[in-house]
Amino acid sequence: MKLWQQYRDNWSEDSIWITDSPSIKAKEHLNTLHEFGYFKTYAPYFTERSGLDLYLIVLTLEGEGFLQYKDKTYTLHKGSLFLIHCREYQRYWTAEKGTWNFLWMHVNGSAVSSYFNLLKEAEGLVVKVKSLDFFEQIMWSIRPLLNQHQFYYEVEISQRIQHILGEQLKLSLHQPENTEVMPTYVIELQEVLTTDFERKWTLDQLAKRVAVNKYQMAKQFKKYTGLSPNEFLIVQRMNAAKYKLRIGNDAISQISRDVGIEDVSHFIELFKKREGITPLNYRKIWSLNLIEE
Repeated sequence: MKLWQQYRDNWSEDSIWITDSPSIKAKEHLNTLHEFGYFKTYAPYFTERSGLDLYLIVLTLEGEGFLQYKDKTYTLHKGSLFLIHCREYQRYWTAEKGTWNFLWMHVNGSAVSSYFNLLKEAEGLVVKVKSLDFFEQIMWSIRPLLNQHQFYYEVEISQRIQHILGEQLKLSLHQPENTEVMPTYVIELQEVLTTDFERKWTLDQLAKRVAVNKYQMAKQFKKYTGLSPNEFLIVQRMNAAKYKLRIGNDAISQISRDVGIEDVSHFIELFKKREGITPLNYRKIWSLNLIEE
């Protein structure tokens, strides 16, 4: 099918459009990213095309847009996420007299194609995400990996694309009726450990918090989350540390204290065990400053 497209490029000066050229090896074995962008658009912005053998992921951050695809028209608000195959006719545009801000990626790969078919079957090509920050951070985390021309970074990109599509598919599926309901105290403890991860927590403190025997609490927590309370806490601390390493320049020792680990050597050991590299090397790889260099 021959490529046909037209568009009206009515977007802000600080909008971003980056192209990448995946290696032959990546194209053969991985999910690949060919274009990445962040557009702040104004009416009458639109894109209309068919015949492009790539898939498009779009996450709406602010404003309102519309998507016409496969004889359906979707209204896109903050938190809307869609995946389409650009070989088919599509048109997407900004609401009249409005603005529409979104992150977007042109991707490809056999796994992407499989997820597209699964999402189409589940009627989940367009979904509303529950945590906008979660998806937004994953998409932004791909930007520093572009145009690095090393297979390692292409593997990282592939994993993140698949993570996004996997989460989109989960949002599209109905939870099995025979799935046991997670106890409310386990949900409460997850929230506590996620929001107050910098505090020192003991099993006794957590058990007292929800008024449940600590051994029963620990057993049920692991049953429903797959992690012990302490392991869950470490995951939250490492996630917070990775975010700080990506966006700031605080010393490693300061980040260690900020996430609730006083011993910086222990922090580095925990980080390396889970990420395979030290915090300093993680910063070198992920820092957004790499784009400016």
